[in-house]
Amino acid sequence: MTESGIRIIKHANLSKEDLTNPICILGMPGIADIGKFALDSLIGQLDAKNFMDFIFDDYPAGAIVDDSLLSAPKAEILVWKDPEGIRDILLITADAQSLTPKGIYRISNFLAEIIQQYDIKLIIALGAYPLNNRKLNQKIPKIYVSSTNRNLLEKFLLDNNCEKIQKGVIIGANGLIPTLAKARFNIDGLVLLAETDNIAMINEDVTDLKASITLLELIKKSFTLPIKKKYSLENIDDITKNLQNKREELEKDLDTFQLIDAEDKRKSLYI
Repeated sequence: MTESGIRIIKHANLSKEDLTNPICILGMPGIADIGKFALDSLIGQLDAKNFMDFIFDDYPAGAIVDDSLLSAPKAEILVWKDPEGIRDILLITADAQSLTPKGIYRISNFLAEIIQQYDIKLIIALGAYPLNNRKLNQKIPKIYVSSTNRNLLEKFLLDNNCEKIQKGVIIGANGLIPTLAKARFNIDGLVLLAETDNIAMINEDVTDLKASITLLELIKKSFTLPIKKKYSLENIDDITKNLQNKREELEKDLDTFQLIDAEDKRKSLYI
């Protein structure tokens, strides 16, 4: 399968026969990067292996530098083979959201087709649910859930302490991939959004690790995954402080450079 403007880089050979009862968990960049941080943490905890990368011509036009090495912005799929033989997982994330609505639709549709090829029966998308400050008064963030299947939604709500999303729009690939996968291939989907401060929508420096960790703990409980207590709600303050210190050091370094295009700094409002 090919798609104009999308280049596929395969790191391993994998067929649907190689997977046992596979599900897909995805977390794309968005508000406070809540879904992406949860997904990246899950990848690290499970030691998931690189499977495929996707370089897309609607991703931001710049190179990512890591330890002086350059790479293009990309989406990626990793795979975790369950040693217990119960449930394998495809994990999907990306360095950025597409820059245009058309691009978001194209990459979401493309990834839905990839997911269908591996006989996935369930997609779980992770993201953020911004709320007004005055409503955030509990220690543990609430998780809001929506689904492409009403029976699946009701069962998940019965088994977990979550809230329904009554109305709204989930913008970006986190909402669109499960929706397209259901419409085109009848693959069921759940979207789990952890509540966060509404200021995260306008402040790109906000990192809500508490919301990400709450998503991780729900995924661990719901799908019996071997996730350790590397990150927990108990040590969240120390982790957040450490990340903030690193961000401030990076900002000082960047002060010596001139930004070519100030408009690139605008924050994309994606859940």
